[in-house]
Amino acid sequence: MKPKYYLLLAICGISAVLAGNYFSRPKPLLSSDESSSKSPITLNASDAHSNLGNQSAQGMSSAPKVDSTAGEASVASLPEAEQKKITILNEILLSKNDNDLRMDTELRDFTPAAKRVLEKRYSGTAPEKRNERGTYVFLMGREIKDGADVEFFKSVLMEKPCLSLENCDRAPEGQSGEEEHLGAINETTSNYPQLVAIRALLHKAQELMEAGKESDPLFASLLQTIREIRVSPNPRVVEEANRALKELKRD
Repeated sequence: MKPKYYLLLAICGISAVLAGNYFSRPKPLLSSDESSSKSPITLNASDAHSNLGNQSAQGMSSAPKVDSTAGEASVASLPEAEQKKITILNEILLSKNDNDLRMDTELRDFTPAAKRVLEKRYSGTAPEKRNERGTYVFLMGREIKDGADVEFFKSVLMEKPCLSLENCDRAPEGQSGEEEHLGAINETTSNYPQLVAIRALLHKAQELMEAGKESDPLFASLLQTIREIRVSPNPRVVEEANRALKELKRD
């Protein structure tokens, strides 16, 4: 079987695997050392986030620089414990170590003010830096507690699609044969923050359903947001929103 077919078959399995226990083991960073020739097949659900990140890395032409200045004034106003978390996040982003245990042990339980800093960091990061943007969304995805949190995810999912990893506002003029074979991987890369966002909303909604909390206002907010993003300018978001509603049996 030709290599391009392995890639296409692998991509077809990505969505199904990622719908599993997506946030069970945080590995959100993109490895800049991954080769574009490596198949992005996910072997188990706990590694799903890492594999999605690895696909994004394959589409990067160079390792992104960390924009640690966005929201810096707000960081200074945070309690010392929250400032420490931001410092740790900067270190992890710079190291590009997706196995850093501090992602799980240190970067949790952000205060509302710290979450707003992460949102500012996201907004202040260049659209082409899909890695960093996806990492901020991932961290926020473990901290969905109220309508304000959900609103951030809605803004991410209503963004216009990124047309190119070189310039999100401009589609590439032409592709070589190899680039065409990797088209599905690049498409996943371009939608990396959005894929993380929709799965965060779905995961939280399922968590509330399992706990018998469908009457919780947060569940209503999650469900409403997933329905509203079906008018997103990004076709992939619309597709994922419809799939999420089916999984929640609310389509």
